Amino acid sequence: MIAWILYALLVALALAAAAFLAERAAKGRGAPTRWPWLASMLGSLALPVLMAGASIQLPGGLAGTAPGSPLLREATSIRTPLTQIHLDDVPVYGLSISADDVAAGLWVVASTCMAAAFSLGMLVTSRRQRGWRSATLCGERVCVARDTGPAVIGFLRPHIVMPEWLFKMAPARQEHALAHERSHLEARDPLVIAVALVALTLMPWNVLLWWQFHRLRRAIEMDCDARVIRSGCDVSAYCETLLHVGQQKSKRIPWLPAMSDSVSFLELRIRQMLRRPGKWVRGSTVALLCLSLGMAVFAAQVTPPDTLPLHALSMAAPNRELLDRYVGFYQISPISLVHVTQADGSLSVRITGQMAAPRPFQLVRIRDDRFAVRGNDTLAVRFVTDTSGRAARLIATQAGRVVLDRPRIDDATALRINDALATRIREQKPFPGSEKALRLFLGDPDSGLGMSPELARERRQQKAARERYLSRIGPVHSYAFTGVNEFGSDTYLVKRKNGDETIMLVVDEDGTLASAVRYSPMASPPDG
Repeated sequence: MIAWILYALLVALALAAAAFLAERAAKGRGAPTRWPWLASMLGSLALPVLMAGASIQLPGGLAGTAPGSPLLREATSIRTPLTQIHLDDVPVYGLSISADDVAAGLWVVASTCMAAAFSLGMLVTSRRQRGWRSATLCGERVCVARDTGPAVIGFLRPHIVMPEWLFKMAPARQEHALAHERSHLEARDPLVIAVALVALTLMPWNVLLWWQFHRLRRAIEMDCDARVIRSGCDVSAYCETLLHVGQQKSKRIPWLPAMSDSVSFLELRIRQMLRRPGKWVRGSTVALLCLSLGMAVFAAQVTPPDTLPLHALSMAAPNRELLDRYVGFYQISPISLVHVTQADGSLSVRITGQMAAPRPFQLVRIRDDRFAVRGNDTLAVRFVTDTSGRAARLIATQAGRVVLDRPRIDDATALRINDALATRIREQKPFPGSEKALRLFLGDPDSGLGMSPELARERRQQKAARERYLSRIGPVHSYAFTGVNEFGSDTYLVKRKNGDETIMLVVDEDGTLASAVRYSPMASPPDG
């Protein structure tokens, strides 16, 4: 989840930049500026969820496509280090739960507190309204409060509230204040704010969403000023009314549209109303809109982590009959296999003979034959099915890269593999060709000849780190076979000039070095 939260913040940052540029373009043309910010808030809420887990239905007749429902994330092209982060299994100090579980709990608590705060605010406002009286101002019915307003109160059935001191002002200023609040009603600004508050309640930890809301509030007031001026109101007289209202000591109701605000923002609003279009306004508007569109496209193209923020909210609830076609064995090596089982409507995976997966893990269905790995945001599993719909291969990917592609085997073959692993552990004898494979590994070749494609690929990726490690630990003096570990790997103790290291390797039946892991207490070596 933490990786997904960081991804959501990155998306919100890009959409905030897009909204800022679009707002600048709208100001140059005298267009409304609140819509870019509202769209930015809704996009910051919806885009991370949709891109992480939603799918689209493609017709089978499209050229180059197969019928199915590909995930939207598969259409993204900008990969970031966020896909490599996973803290699901990282425990919180002093607690028996993971960091991601803590983050999920805090999210629920924060949303609950936000909803409670808004409900309490509405209750307080409702109780305050009981002391207000009804009156007529410039021919329109308004609520009159002792020290609240000018403002629009309410979301579903909003109405105007005016302070008592406003009735002592000149009629022209009364008309300006009333025109401002009436414009809020006609534009349905309270409803816009209500939608934004729902977004904040659903994602209260997103600081960029709060900044977008702050900009939305300001854009709503500026748009309201522009509408009042376009209705024929004198600009200078309206600006004087704003300043006079801003000097009064009225209580403001948070979140709701109000004429008064901070002095700095009032000055900004007045400068905007008095501004004249520049010479290059058309060209700058086009440039700003292009930049805004580019930032929005960037936000949509960032690749999310492989799993949804809450595993319980999987996009498609699997059924037992559907999951049965994936249950079975998939061979990795002569002593290693993947065992997929089903329990309580979910798949569990256990891998034997592999140090990289000492414990079983669960799969969460995303769509069709694709699954996320619970507790790891970088891993995903998909099954390739045959014409009968039964799984024929298991493919595991990490950050979009295939790390395992293995065929299905029958129960008899799986039994022989498990027996072979048990026999190796019992007899403690090395693989045929084990010493030759060890010498190949110690020679540190660049070609990868004699190694499995997976091991050769890992060694290429870790070349720089491996060379630094080997330069520190020094050349080989001697080595000795020490036995077979619990995963069926041959274990060697290698003595080097500057320290010892332990190497654990697996050799295929044809003599190919399938996997190799090294460990040294004096340094942190790469795996391969």
